[in-house]
Amino acid sequence: MSWFGKNKDLYIWIAIILVDLILVFINQSTHDNGDSILHYLQAHQAFNTPELFVEMWAKPVFVLLASPLASLGWWGMKLFNSICVIGSAFFTYKLFKHYNFEKWWAVFLCFFAYSFFLIQSSGLTEPLFALFLIAIIYYEINDQTKLALVLLSFLPFVRAEGWIVAVIIVTYLFAAKKFKFLPYLLLGTVLYGVIGLFVFQDFLWMFNQNPYNGIESKYGSGDAFHYFVQIPYLIGLPICILFILGIANGVYSFFIKGMDKKEFYLIYGITLGYIVAHSIFWYYGLFHSFGLNRVLLVLVPLFAFIAYRGIELLISQLHFIKPIYLKSFLVLVIVIFPFTNNKMAMPLPQSFQLNDNQKHLKSVANWIESNNYTERSLYSNAYFIPFCLDKRIGYNNELIEMKDLFKSKPKKGSLIAWDSYFSVTDSEVSKAYIESNFDVTVLQTLVGKEDYTVIVYEVN
Repeated sequence: MSWFGKNKDLYIWIAIILVDLILVFINQSTHDNGDSILHYLQAHQAFNTPELFVEMWAKPVFVLLASPLASLGWWGMKLFNSICVIGSAFFTYKLFKHYNFEKWWAVFLCFFAYSFFLIQSSGLTEPLFALFLIAIIYYEINDQTKLALVLLSFLPFVRAEGWIVAVIIVTYLFAAKKFKFLPYLLLGTVLYGVIGLFVFQDFLWMFNQNPYNGIESKYGSGDAFHYFVQIPYLIGLPICILFILGIANGVYSFFIKGMDKKEFYLIYGITLGYIVAHSIFWYYGLFHSFGLNRVLLVLVPLFAFIAYRGIELLISQLHFIKPIYLKSFLVLVIVIFPFTNNKMAMPLPQSFQLNDNQKHLKSVANWIESNNYTERSLYSNAYFIPFCLDKRIGYNNELIEMKDLFKSKPKKGSLIAWDSYFSVTDSEVSKAYIESNFDVTVLQTLVGKEDYTVIVYEVN
């Protein structure tokens, strides 16, 4: 075998990584208007405001791991999330090898579940959660239980859904009679609890300061099947159909052939349990759900695994078609679909550019800069404005949260950038509240598409 042949997989991975990074850095989108920018700002400024390393809304483990690259700028944030997505695809590839699947299908399905590719160009926490999740599953399936549970113990500090995964895996541990490994699940909570004793004098601060507790009407509620319906809009209709077939194959295996316990709990169990949990939260308006479909992106590596089980079902049932022809047809359909004019396909060109509201907020930032107001303290939670102005939240009063207007009177000379979406929805601050409670002067009113309005006030 030639030297190239022995290293073929390595060269393929290098090619995948290079192409992926080129596309990610060409992409001008931030994938999300709100949390993508907020989490980036938090990771970006963490070394200036170290309290963010122990803030549950900021996600402590995300801040810890993302901050070194994010502190370098937006490109560093995109690089970090690209590492997470590529790492997730790599662990999926290794999982496919373990099950003797065709390993490159793992990478193909992960990246052509197009939202998983697009989320690399964001500051969101889902890519890191996806990496942790597939690594945990891979290590447990390979009987590296201690390592899997140590990683799991930190998962709730990446995203709160870590508790959902923990419940399912604890159920698996009991079913597998692996009781002796349960203490490893406590490591993350104990470590952050000890840190909390020094910072907050509260060992259970991660529960007592949980920002998702209770019900808030502003986040709404909705249909119980909302998240199931949203799956094809995230990963595309062809992969979704394969996923459904994979579920059918799993049901058949469970009741007829007998399914491996690890696959049942760790792949099918976590996938369906996670979706059902979010469906319940959204239906009852619990834990600030907001019905965001992107929370399902953490499952893309598992969607890929189950979708491959769907391919196996197709091959077994369509035995009169040669597998190579069937797989070639599936590759063609999966590659073409994201670029079709279908509402379940990838929105183009919107997926690769700033949206209209961001363009409008950028014009607001440009106006502030051109009028020499950059050094003023700014009240806003339309985070793309401070993103453009390179302002830091709560640091030297560069950027002050809009909700702080309920706590104290703004200082003379500061600016308030009220907008008709984030100020109203997230902070519940109305234009009337500002004008009736504070002595302010309107410096500029900018109206964008669909009447998205930003009013810049100066405090007198």
